Amino acid sequence: MPSRVPSTISSTASDASAEQRFRTIYARAHARHPACLLDEWLTQACRDAQGRPVTPIVWSRRNGPWQRVSVLWVGAAPGNAGGKGQGSLGAHGTRIPFGGDIAGANLEVLLGSIGLDRNHAFIVGAYNSLPARGGGEPTPAELKAPVGDYSSSIHLLRDTLVATGAGLVVALGNVGLRTIAGAITGEHADLPTLARVERGGMVRGNAAPAASLGEISPSFQQAWSQAWDGAPTPRVLWLTHPSAQNMSPFAGPETLFHQRMREARRQLRRAARDCLGVAPPARRPPLPDRAIYALREWKDDIAPRFARMDRLWRAHGI
Repeated sequence: MPSRVPSTISSTASDASAEQRFRTIYARAHARHPACLLDEWLTQACRDAQGRPVTPIVWSRRNGPWQRVSVLWVGAAPGNAGGKGQGSLGAHGTRIPFGGDIAGANLEVLLGSIGLDRNHAFIVGAYNSLPARGGGEPTPAELKAPVGDYSSSIHLLRDTLVATGAGLVVALGNVGLRTIAGAITGEHADLPTLARVERGGMVRGNAAPAASLGEISPSFQQAWSQAWDGAPTPRVLWLTHPSAQNMSPFAGPETLFHQRMREARRQLRRAARDCLGVAPPARRPPLPDRAIYALREWKDDIAPRFARMDRLWRAHGI
C-alpha cells in the first residue's frame, strides 16, 4: 500500500484471510493494469500494459475497508458527476464510487442515518466503470463484458458479495438489484427481470432474504459457507436510487425529491434495526477525517461540494 496515503484502515492478524479475499478480487479485476497491482489505493488512474490511461475500474481500497462489513451498497455504476468522463469529479476522476455527484452526497446521508461512513461499509457499482455513453446506467452488454480476469461484472459482484460477508446488501435502484440477483442465482447470461424478482417476494423498501431473488446457486452458497462458516446469506434491501432525478437537497420539503429521501432513509433505518440489530442515531454524526476521507481527491474535490449538500439536508431535518 503506498505510503503517500495518509491514513489507512487498520487490520489485525485475525482479519488476514478476509483481506486476502479482497486482494485477490482486486488483482483479478485489475489484471490488465500492471501499475495498479502495486497501488491498492489507486492513487493514479488505471493504465494499460503500455502505460496508456484507460477508463478506471472503480474497485479498490477507495470502495471501503477490505474486511467484513455489515452493509454492502450496490448501485448501477460508480457515478460520473457530469462531464461524461472529463474533469476532476466523478468516479472517473476520483476513483471513489459515488464521488462528487448528488447521488454521492445523498448516499452519505443514508450512510450516516444508520451510523456508518465509507470507512465502515463497502460501495460498488454493478458496473464498476463509467459506461461508454458517459454516464447513466450500463447496458446489458457492458455488464456481461469481461473485467480483467473476470468473465463479467456479474462474476466480479458475486465475489464481492462473498468477500464483504455483509448481513445487509442494499440495491440502489433496479440495475443494482437485478445484478445482485444474477450474482446470487448464477444467472450471468441473462439477468433476472424485475418482474421475476418481484414474483419471488422482493418489494421495494422491504428487506428480504437473498432467496427471494431466486434459487441461490450452489457455487454461491458453497463460497459463502466456506468464507463465513455457515452464517446465513444476506438480506437484500431494494431502495430507490439516490440520484438527483429522485432525491435532491436543493428541492423544497413539499416536493417528491424530498419525500423520496425521507422514505429511503426510513426504509434503511428499519432494515438496519431488523436485520442488523442496529439502533440508528438520532442525528447523523460528522464525517471522519481518516482513510477514504483523508484522500486528496476527497478533501480537495468532493468534500467542499458534499458539505454544501449536507448543510441543505440537515436544514431540512435529514
